[in-house]
Amino acid sequence: MVIRYPRLDESAKANLDEAVEQEAGQSIPYDLSEVSLDWTLLDEVDEGEAKQLKILLVAAKHEIIDSRVQILEVADLQSSILGVDSLALADAAEACDFLRVGETVALVNIGLTSASIHFVKDGISNFIRYVNWGAREMIQAIAKEHRCEYEEAEQILVDICSNTEVTPPAVEEESAADTVAEAASAVEALDDDPFGVPDALGTDSLLDPLGEDLGDVGASQGALPGQGASRGPRDILSVPLQRMASEIRRSFDYYEHQLYERPVDRLVLSGGVAELPVISEILVEELGVESVEVANPAASALVLGDDVAMGPMLEHPSKFMVALGLAARGMADL
Repeated sequence: MVIRYPRLDESAKANLDEAVEQEAGQSIPYDLSEVSLDWTLLDEVDEGEAKQLKILLVAAKHEIIDSRVQILEVADLQSSILGVDSLALADAAEACDFLRVGETVALVNIGLTSASIHFVKDGISNFIRYVNWGAREMIQAIAKEHRCEYEEAEQILVDICSNTEVTPPAVEEESAADTVAEAASAVEALDDDPFGVPDALGTDSLLDPLGEDLGDVGASQGALPGQGASRGPRDILSVPLQRMASEIRRSFDYYEHQLYERPVDRLVLSGGVAELPVISEILVEELGVESVEVANPAASALVLGDDVAMGPMLEHPSKFMVALGLAARGMADL
């Protein structure tokens, strides 16, 4: 998927389809025969004494579209519209009345393997960037901390986001007698190889640093079972969340300083982990924005259906922003 924001001379307005296709041939890194194109006129902007047309241009390779259509066919579903998640996010924000004229809002949607940052100025889409960071990095950090399988770590993250009490996976502990016996065997083995230490002692060489040389191992890798209290979510997730904040910061810097756009006024967060308080806290600290809001369509100007049908969305509203945006566009096009 490729998204561009080209600007064309006002004179191109008379034959805009041809002008946009010509621009696409220059700015899209694929042959036009390999992609499907769509575009819309966003705004007419003043550039000195001349006016320019600001275009939103989207290109998707045929194979990507075909794969989505095949999934729908297998599910015995039909679609009249194929949308882009980051653009659907803006449609949802507009439907919920989250956007304001005179403000620049960053819509950040966190998925499993990536996140999108969509900058909307004066209610109009202005710039989109995808970053290679997602909730999977948080799950991997939890799995490392608790020494558990990916699926167990994923459930722990779900519980954290739902404010459910987290019970770390049980770890089988050896009896004291077994531990002493293994240590004794390990010491005997040293007579044969004075420089090699069997796995029973938990290291590969006598040249490895001792515990006091490593510093606080528990603080960086997680305490071993039975070695003190477990760390809180913020400590466990600090490394992946700092990387997330760094990626989003780079997007903000590019938008504000390279594109010479005004600073972001608000950040609206959505996605499966958006309700985790530590994410909002770190973004406020790292980005310097005054407000980080978690998207809540149920508390917006949007008119929803009955509580039974809307049950899952009412329980975790920030997860449904993309789906809501797709539905909003679908209703508008009917």
